Amino acid sequence: MVILPRLRCPGCGKAMPAVKAKEVPPAEKFEDCLRRCNRCKIGASNAKNPAKVKFIYGEQPAPAPEAEEAKPPAELQAEKQEEADPAPQKPEEPDQEPPAPAQDK
Repeated sequence: MVILPRLRCPGCGKAMPAVKAKEVPPAEKFEDCLRRCNRCKIGASNAKNPAKVKFIYGEQPAPAPEAEEAKPPAELQAEKQEEADPAPQKPEEPDQEPPAPAQDK
């Protein structure tokens, strides 16, 4: 008989109890895991060594569809674009030529 040690669920932190089994099949999907958190739909692979356990995520409930937000007017989009792209730097003015020396007559 093989005993898989208890683990903590990475989702909610509750304990996944230890499991005793005659055979320990490899777990490649949530349904194959002998240790599971049904609340979070997270299973622990059937590795005996806790350091080698991989967590397998089952089917997560689909998030509720959110109402589409109204798109901002073009002016607001332009403002957001300006905030994202800083204004270009002013080109430096060319050095002024020194005045020509005064010629004596």
